[in-house]
Amino acid sequence: MNSFVQTLLFTTAAGAALRPRQGNDGCCFQLASVGMVNETVLEDHVGDLLLGGTFQQGGFCLDKTNGTIQDSLGHNCFMRAPDYQFECYQGAIGTTAFDIASPKPDGKSYLTYDNSPGVFYACPIDSESYDIYSSDKADKSGCLPVSLALVDQTAACSATASNSTLSVRSKTAHRTTLQIARPTRSLRRQSSSKACSIDPSAPSLAPYQLSHGNSSVSSGSNATSAEVIIGRNYSMVFDYAIPDTFPPTNATGESSLCALQFRMPVCSTLPKGYPCYSFSGLEQEVLANSGMTFHLMSDDGNATWNSTELHQVFPGENTIIGTFECGRIAGYNGSRKMNWHVSSIRDFALEFLQAGVGPSAQFQNGVGAWIVPCK
Repeated sequence: MNSFVQTLLFTTAAGAALRPRQGNDGCCFQLASVGMVNETVLEDHVGDLLLGGTFQQGGFCLDKTNGTIQDSLGHNCFMRAPDYQFECYQGAIGTTAFDIASPKPDGKSYLTYDNSPGVFYACPIDSESYDIYSSDKADKSGCLPVSLALVDQTAACSATASNSTLSVRSKTAHRTTLQIARPTRSLRRQSSSKACSIDPSAPSLAPYQLSHGNSSVSSGSNATSAEVIIGRNYSMVFDYAIPDTFPPTNATGESSLCALQFRMPVCSTLPKGYPCYSFSGLEQEVLANSGMTFHLMSDDGNATWNSTELHQVFPGENTIIGTFECGRIAGYNGSRKMNWHVSSIRDFALEFLQAGVGPSAQFQNGVGAWIVPCK
């Protein structure tokens, strides 16, 4: 009984304390996620920060002189190795440098960290709640990218945001030289329930030609043009010819699984002379939940495919767009033809040169969509 009473008293006291100190002269606030998960940031009794659930709403204060955050109990908050979970503990000190970005078009100010765009990851605990991690978390399988918006902030936070040295908008405006030193990993959605892992040395097929998929641009295909423009008024068609020797027959002779994979290397790692892509940015993808759809227009092999699924791509990532059975239908001669219509969702924009297009492609490796075998 005593143990139960002590727990109850601790719960009540802690819950009452986890409110923002509105009387504080500094920048104090609460947080709410925006993106693929929209929940209030809560704090449990051991200092873990959560999205969803039954704990009390967390309250936080930012010390703008050193970029540190404390919760309403005065505990330091951080995201440090090896887990990179967002948590607040008494006496613990992390190296995370927090900041507040200037208000966005939606009128909200967002929490950022370590001079990055401020992308966090919500990783499910159960059907109702999520732990929060930084983009440095190694395994983000099943996690969803979100941003954290300030709620009920004090007046001092507005001054902090207006004086912030971080300007995500200015970084993404220079899209021809976009280089992200801390690339985040995309949510891996697959159009097939079958798992697919890809060997880095696996053979890859680039499209044999590209064409514009909307009426506002010339519809003629050009097998030598590698330019891809995807945006509000632009879409593209990627045409592939899969030879009967692809992929090489496996030892068991069974039909193997192939994938459509989108590769988006960080610009600094592209081959010499390869132009950097132009990209609407991480912030726009996460806040607007934008991206691309890959609609399978035709396939000689009649693959099962989800043409409506939203796919998000991030610098530094190879993203599996979907999977299908390799090979051709029985009795069919010649290469298997497949093509996808790729279009923008919610103003996502991406321009690049698809590597490997044409018999004399200048760049065989780089940005773009490839057909690869799963292992």
